[in-house]
Amino acid sequence: MGDLSKNFSRLEIMCPCSCGANRISPLLIEKLQMVRNILGRPIIITSGVRCEFYNTSIKASMNSSHIPDSYGLGQAVDISCTTSKYRYELVQVAQKFFNRIGISGGSYGGFVHLDVDRSKVQEVLWTY
Repeated sequence: MGDLSKNFSRLEIMCPCSCGANRISPLLIEKLQMVRNILGRPIIITSGVRCEFYNTSIKASMNSSHIPDSYGLGQAVDISCTTSKYRYELVQVAQKFFNRIGISGGSYGGFVHLDVDRSKVQEVLWTY
């Protein structure tokens, strides 16, 4: 059970550096919950909100949607995705709710990035 939605909690999305950054877009959580409802199985978030310090320490993009926006809200999550079959199912469902999806595999580890960042190009699907 979660405190952000039925299946997602603030603990899952908080910055791992212990800085306390843990505010995330309610729209993102709402859409993520809809994806979870359709999939009918757990979604494991590997990265949620990131403070600038932590984001820099992992050499991520400085304009990452994980970094809180001007309202203090993270706009992105990365979801663990270790098999091609699950990746296919997740992306197929996520496309119904998200306009920005990134797919990673290989050396970057298996994950799918979902975000609701309206300040960036919409209706895109990219690979890492």
